[in-house]
Amino acid sequence: MENVRKLALYLVLGFAILGGLITVNQSISDHGNLFSFIFTAAWLFPMVIGCWLAWRRPMIAFPLLMIWSMSVLGLLIWQALAPSWWNTILNSDGPIITTAMFALTAPLAIYGYQRRTRFVAVILIGLSVLNMMATANTDANAGSTLKITIPVLGAGILYLIASFVDKRDDSVKEK
Repeated sequence: MENVRKLALYLVLGFAILGGLITVNQSISDHGNLFSFIFTAAWLFPMVIGCWLAWRRPMIAFPLLMIWSMSVLGLLIWQALAPSWWNTILNSDGPIITTAMFALTAPLAIYGYQRRTRFVAVILIGLSVLNMMATANTDANAGSTLKITIPVLGAGILYLIASFVDKRDDSVKEK
C-alpha cells in the first residue's frame, strides 16, 4: 500500500504549499507589515524545521512532534471547554490554534510516511475531529476551519488505511 502512503503524503504537502500561500496572503492583507511577518514566521519556521527533522533526523523529530501535537490537542480541548474566552482571542488575533495545527500537519505526515504510520494517523484524525468540535462552540470562521481540517482528516484516514493494509514493519531504523 505504498501508493496510499504516497497519496496521503502528497495530499498534505500540496495542501501545505497551497495553504501556506493563502495564509501568508491573508495575513499580509489583514494585518500589515510587521505583524504579518511575525505571524507568518511563527508558523512557517517551525513547520520547515519540523519537516526537515522528520525527514532527516526522526529520533529528534518524534519527541518534538509529540510535544507539539499534545500542546495543540490541549489547546483544542481548552477551546472546546472555554469558548467565550477563546472568542476574544480569535476575534483579535485570528485562528491561532488552527494555524498551529496546519503547521504541524506536514511534519507529522513526513514522519508517518516511513515510521509509526498508525500512530500518526490517529493523531491526524484526532486533531481534525477535535478542531471541528472546538470551533463549533466559538465564533471562528467555519469555512477556514474546514479548509484546514478536511485535508488533515483525509491524510489521517489514508495513513490509517495504509497501516492496516500494508503488513510491513513501521519500525524503520531511526537515526
